[in-house]
Amino acid sequence: MSNYKSGVSLKATRYNDKLLLNMKTSGHPSELDFERITPQLEAAIYSIHSPYAVLLVDISEFEGWSIKSAWEEFLLSQRLGGEFNRIAIYGKSRWQNRLIRVISWFISADIKVFKRKKEATDWVMAS
Repeated sequence: MSNYKSGVSLKATRYNDKLLLNMKTSGHPSELDFERITPQLEAAIYSIHSPYAVLLVDISEFEGWSIKSAWEEFLLSQRLGGEFNRIAIYGKSRWQNRLIRVISWFISADIKVFKRKKEATDWVMAS
C-alpha cells in the first residue's frame, strides 16, 4: 500500500522564450483529477503564448488508474500533446515506461522516457 496522495498536479514556469510545465501524477488519479487539470494545462499553454512549450512529467509515485481515468488521460494527451515540442517522462517502473512508449505513438511531440529526473530535465530543456 502506498503512502502517497492520489492526484495530478501542475506547475508552469517560464525560461526566456520557453514554457516549462511540470506535471506529477501520484497514486491512483481519478478521471476527476484529469478533468480538473485540463483547464489549468490549457490556460498555461494558450495564455502564455510561448513558441517553445515543453512538458516534464513525474510518474515516479504513480501506481495506476481506472479504465475511465486512463481514457481521460488519453483524450487529454490527444488534445494537448501536439502543443509541446518535447515531453520528458520519468519514473521507476518498467510497466509505466512501456505504457508511455505506446501512448507516444499517438502524440506528435518528441517524447522520451527517463529513470532520473535530472536526465529528463536536461533533455527537455535542451530543445
